[in-house]
Amino acid sequence: MTWTWKIPMRIETFSPLRAPLLHPQFIRAIIPTFQDWDDAMITVESLINTDPRPNEIVLVNDNQEFDVPSWISRSPVYLVNYNGNRGPAFARNAGACFSTGRRIDWFYFTDTGCAHDRCFFGELIDAGNSDQQSKVAIAGPVIGVSVSSKTTPINHYMTEEAILFPPMDENGPQAIITANAAVSASAFFATGGFDVSFKLAAGEDLFLGVKLRRLGRIHWAEAMVVRHRFKECIDDFRRRFVRYGAGNAQLERRLHLPSMRIERITARCASMQMFADEQVAAMQLGYDKNIKKFPKNACPFGSS
Repeated sequence: MTWTWKIPMRIETFSPLRAPLLHPQFIRAIIPTFQDWDDAMITVESLINTDPRPNEIVLVNDNQEFDVPSWISRSPVYLVNYNGNRGPAFARNAGACFSTGRRIDWFYFTDTGCAHDRCFFGELIDAGNSDQQSKVAIAGPVIGVSVSSKTTPINHYMTEEAILFPPMDENGPQAIITANAAVSASAFFATGGFDVSFKLAAGEDLFLGVKLRRLGRIHWAEAMVVRHRFKECIDDFRRRFVRYGAGNAQLERRLHLPSMRIERITARCASMQMFADEQVAAMQLGYDKNIKKFPKNACPFGSS
């Protein structure tokens, strides 16, 4: 298999929710940050330079301390502070619940280190308003900043294997990846937002995405691309996939799914197989270390 995958469950839409059309005046971009202020600056600067630009950019400080770099005070962003490191799910909820008194119809979620083209929100708005079908969320590709398979092998692998693409079924995305996803505010609050029992940056977006699919369609916008500069570091690569394996274990338990322990991956490019093997080993480690830690909670949707 390649990394193209889907969550092993059928997701039916119940009580469809009709979301408003997208307009930049009513969009809030939300970015959580934890020990990565330099990467946060990359994301914020790219959002500031988009045209059209979202009405609000909210940066959520998920660090232990309130000390922040000086560039934030010079930027047209709102900073949300709270006590302690609470994790990305809590941080994104805080960004969504933050009140400025303005009307916000859509939340755009992205991560630190993600760069957006100048026309990004034009692509988002075109995708969201492209037809009469109501959409509760819009998902787009996340690719690495790849020069070549030799000079930037990890970024090349993450791009070629579409690692940060959402799981798909015959009806489109089954969920969202929060490095690049817009979510209707009404749908977000109808689901209860991100489940803060997901403490890591893994699985929390998939779980929210499944809940969103219960409310309506998640639209796939192929032109709505975000570029993420992944570290060319094998230890960082392994840590990422250990985390993803742990997220799979928690998602499996929360949704009462068949085993989500990953097995063999065959890379699209044979020269990248070593990274596929590292990915599998790391995800299996994360899954095996965590599967017994997560209780089999009642499925939030009844029988799946």
